[in-house]
Amino acid sequence: MAKTKNNPAPAKTETVPTAKEGGLSTKAIIALSIAGLFIVALVSLFFIFGRVRVVDNSMENSVSTGTTLWLNKISTPDYNDIVAYHHPETDSVVASAREKNYYKMCRMYGESWVSKAELVKQDLHKRPIYISRCVALPGDIVEIRDNHLIVNKKETPQLKTNKNLYYVVTEGLINPAVLDSLGLTPADIDGETDYAEDFLNVYRQKTKIYSAIKIYSLTGEAAQKLSKLSVIKKIEPVCLPKKHFEPTVFPYLKDDGWNESNFGPLIVPKEDKIIKFSNIQVAKYYRRVIETYEGNKMEIKGNKVFINGKEATAYRFTQNYYFVINDNRANKNDSRFFGLLPEKHVVGIVF
Repeated sequence: MAKTKNNPAPAKTETVPTAKEGGLSTKAIIALSIAGLFIVALVSLFFIFGRVRVVDNSMENSVSTGTTLWLNKISTPDYNDIVAYHHPETDSVVASAREKNYYKMCRMYGESWVSKAELVKQDLHKRPIYISRCVALPGDIVEIRDNHLIVNKKETPQLKTNKNLYYVVTEGLINPAVLDSLGLTPADIDGETDYAEDFLNVYRQKTKIYSAIKIYSLTGEAAQKLSKLSVIKKIEPVCLPKKHFEPTVFPYLKDDGWNESNFGPLIVPKEDKIIKFSNIQVAKYYRRVIETYEGNKMEIKGNKVFINGKEATAYRFTQNYYFVINDNRANKNDSRFFGLLPEKHVVGIVF
């Protein structure tokens, strides 16, 4: 039949499959989208957030031992941040004494205190995590003068929660109930364990006081309250004199005589920045950093420094470093003792 105006040819059509003909239903698509978003969120949480359990009293009065803290794993540390990090001196541990700091024990008693056969190497991410407060950033100059923290030539005020070592001279016994009412723990009443006798001898020589003296770890408020007790003859901060060498204090060089009361000045290395070796001592400050954290071989021969076999008068650092100090100054797991904290060791910032 001929096509006429009144009988046009049928239009071509395409068949679109409906959900019932094999496509996903709207509900299924929504469910898959939600599941996908949930997976993305979980992955994001894993990379952005973390948790850490406080293992010691380093930040006591700010954070209690045993507390679980949430971390921001993507931000870089800033001034006064509480930083969680893999302890730099737990790369080697003694199998039979894992709770002891191998390097610290060597500084105190010599390397012969334990057989090298007992040493166990630990990968970075398997090392214990500690927390401390960040006080100096890459490129800063940090110094401690008579217990006062100086960063870039400006004094950093102490927090009310900071605990410091004090000499406490008594006439008679202090009622334990009084100490308990002040919130003092057994660790506070025995505030210095490593070099207590050395510290006491410094004080005896200075004051000529030879009566009952102990070293307490106290906040400023606790020290003030304690000083009002009738049995307290005298109380004052422990402040070691300049050049009084403390073997466990970084960088462990007797000629410099740094101690926890008088330390530095020390430049905190910054990524891609050069520090010149103005003298051999300066080169020694950064030896562990250059060798252990930056992966080089460093030798000192006479008055010359060699890095990877080549004479060097300076070094360009490949990562950032930080300087961290504990709010509880009696706790010696911080940069005053282990030195500079590499950025790669930082786990996160406490919320």
